[in-house]
Amino acid sequence: MPGASPDELHALARRGAPETHDSYSGRALDRAYEEYRARRREKVTTFVPRVDGVEVPSLVHALLTNTPFAQLQLDVPQGSAADPAWEFLRPAHSISIAEDGAAFVTPLDPEQSPSRVMARLLLRDVYLPRSALQDREATRGVPTAAPRGDLFTPPAWAQFVRRTGIVPFSVALLLYFPDERVRYELDLIDNGLLPDLRHGRLRGVAHVRQPARIGHAVDRMIARGDIPLLNARALEIVAETRGVTALDLAPVFGGVRERAASALETLRARGLLTLDRTTGQYRPRMEALMPTPDRPRSAGPPVVPGGNPMLRTSVAELIAAADARATCPLCGDTIPPGPRGLLCAKCTALVGSGAPT
Repeated sequence: MPGASPDELHALARRGAPETHDSYSGRALDRAYEEYRARRREKVTTFVPRVDGVEVPSLVHALLTNTPFAQLQLDVPQGSAADPAWEFLRPAHSISIAEDGAAFVTPLDPEQSPSRVMARLLLRDVYLPRSALQDREATRGVPTAAPRGDLFTPPAWAQFVRRTGIVPFSVALLLYFPDERVRYELDLIDNGLLPDLRHGRLRGVAHVRQPARIGHAVDRMIARGDIPLLNARALEIVAETRGVTALDLAPVFGGVRERAASALETLRARGLLTLDRTTGQYRPRMEALMPTPDRPRSAGPPVVPGGNPMLRTSVAELIAAADARATCPLCGDTIPPGPRGLLCAKCTALVGSGAPT
């Protein structure tokens, strides 16, 4: 059966981290491998990988060779566009990715036209080789520098994995269509396309099709690697809704509401989400997720930097409790009609000046 064997995973770790991947790291890799197999979802379908025009048993196998990954193609030999397992995905017969990340998607439905899109790869479930000494130092609070990830083109992804010794169990293939970003999660162990994490689990929550640039901004933030996997998954889901509660998200976290609430609260504490305390809904803060040039611009007067930080951090929650279209969310005074910002002129000056309250 095509796929990646445990021996190939160990060989990949030794290739990139020969001094770190010792017997201790090898046992840890075996445990991580078994844990991944136990929690992965039933696949939508299988795919046939082709690297630089040659069919390969698995992408891990290709990583162990010196192929440059100048062209990556994934073929789906069997499948139906009507299969409900494609929920949140676009049924594809083949996806061909060029060296620069430009991609060509052929739909499963023969009546649909092929699409040209931009593609990037994002590491998902991985194992990073760690020696016994590194783990002992970590227990004493000594930080271990982890390689910083990114959104990769196929050649850059191959170079990164080969250089660092990271063992990928799965990878997210991100396709940026003109009107949305679609995320395909690829199981590299058995060459399987996994269903979207929301499939059959997120009921009654409106899915909002966001422009691809918003999805790209969220992906860039996650690719940095400083957001844990579960929190990253929560962020991806919330960014494509009009708001979710911890109860809505619980099925995605194995039915444990506390795990969902912890992930959402962590993201809120980082300023990436807001919380409507009346409804318990968490919503994305687009001004925090988007890069600076794409952030919404306020029509009000500019706020002078260096003002009262407590007032500035409280504004988001106060706005949710006041009607910003008619009243100032800080003092409650009526805002005159015509062009205006979120605050009245008095409070705008107060927030920017740092005056005591």
